[in-house]
Amino acid sequence: MAEPGMTVGDVLDDATQRLRVSPAPTARLDAELLLGHLVGRDRAWLLGHRDDPVAAEHIVALAGLIERRAAGEPVAYLRGFKEWFGLRIATDPRALIPRPETELLAEAAIDEIAARLAAGAEGPPIVAWEVATGSGAVSLAIALRFRVALRLERVRLAASDLSPEALELAAENLAAHRVAGLVTLACTDLLDGAGDLLPAPDVVIANLPYVASDEVDARFGRDPHEPRLALDGGSDGLDLLRRLLRDAPRATRPGATLLLELGVGQASAIRAMAPAGAAIEVRQDLAGVERVVRIGLP
Repeated sequence: MAEPGMTVGDVLDDATQRLRVSPAPTARLDAELLLGHLVGRDRAWLLGHRDDPVAAEHIVALAGLIERRAAGEPVAYLRGFKEWFGLRIATDPRALIPRPETELLAEAAIDEIAARLAAGAEGPPIVAWEVATGSGAVSLAIALRFRVALRLERVRLAASDLSPEALELAAENLAAHRVAGLVTLACTDLLDGAGDLLPAPDVVIANLPYVASDEVDARFGRDPHEPRLALDGGSDGLDLLRRLLRDAPRATRPGATLLLELGVGQASAIRAMAPAGAAIEVRQDLAGVERVVRIGLP
């Protein structure tokens, strides 16, 4: 690693070179993000101050982070946060790191709840339930968008996960953005407890594990760093999605909507598994992948 007295440019060049001989696919970006995190500056500042000296303690700290990154640890875990949907989401090994494509799921959920509110019908609150919330990122985005409606009890928002550790992280993210009191957290498996532990939902939001078991091993190895529970969707990647689609008609209110994030090539299988009479719409992500499916139950 670089020695004390080296400049920003020198330190970045050295860190990048070390990462290029490791599995890290974005060596330069990773080096910039990690150094910027340590010195409290963004990437633009680093690029404009290549000749500035770097403090010895930052060089030592960066060496440790580069070693962990070279071993495959995600940058979001090393920094302790991920910028997502314009929000700073705390991240650590308790939950999956929010992906850019999941922003499409958050947008779909916000659109669905807004449309139901705009319908303006008097009646019970709209109940939205995010299953497998993980870090709580999607529920956080929803809570911030509908803060007033939640306080007026026009909307109720629940977020559940099978992992108590993930729920702890979700609670921390909600508290950090001052909306903890607006979201009900529950440790439950999919929609278990609907109508008992939690009210039956009008809107179900789910980014369930959808990577096939063999692909998890191929992509992430036996130590994926992120929790395998949040990645592994079974032999075909559809185990949990299949269960959710089976249970949803009995666990939701009449006319409920399911919003599901999918993996590449899974949309046709989900269409085939959807309940009879359901209305199905699919949103593509920026790469043209059919990423989010909206299923309107009859």
